[in-house]
Amino acid sequence: MDRDQLHTKRITSLLTICAAFLMGFIDAYTFMQLDHVFVSAQTGNMVTFGVKLFTGHPYDALANMVAFFGFMCGAFLGEVLLARLRLPGLRRYRLFLYVQALLLLVLALFQTSLELSVMVFVLGLLSGYALTTFRKIGSTPVNNGIMTGNARNMMNSLYLILFEKDEQAKKDMLHLFTGIITFVAGVGASASVSGWDPMAILWIAFGIVCFSIFALFFYKWT
Repeated sequence: MDRDQLHTKRITSLLTICAAFLMGFIDAYTFMQLDHVFVSAQTGNMVTFGVKLFTGHPYDALANMVAFFGFMCGAFLGEVLLARLRLPGLRRYRLFLYVQALLLLVLALFQTSLELSVMVFVLGLLSGYALTTFRKIGSTPVNNGIMTGNARNMMNSLYLILFEKDEQAKKDMLHLFTGIITFVAGVGASASVSGWDPMAILWIAFGIVCFSIFALFFYKWT
């Protein structure tokens, strides 16, 4: 492995772990504070949408659809940047993070005046964007906001370990487990903060992204 590949692997691992924590952190916030909407875990979001729709609350279900649409827009934006953005070294990753930081800063500043639909759309967009741009720990593809896929892939890795004696599968399983645990830690942290001050959630999320940006400024690409 050449030096550039090693640096890229380290950076994407850090950013994917931070993104997994952030997605769990935000999902718990939107579920608890924004009318049971998931902005990252879209399977849960669609379940909630269906329950609201078919139990006589179709208007409440609109927020879930808005979050889903925002998620798709964010995923598309992430794919566009990945395919079209040509920046060297750390500048590319910083730009990805600047977009996240800007969205969270705007939401944190105006969270008391924004409509629910606007909040969940932007947070859904942020989630789809983060899921697309930061999705590897080591050499293992890891979903930072969709734990169903990670759990399924863990069991695939377990099969390869037990029956195929695959050494790479051990690393993959560890990386996938790291993603799941980090996401759950974000959920737990968000639930704790929500009991103290729900208004602090978005500011802390903004701080998590700023931490990622500062980490890249101190990283030595040599």
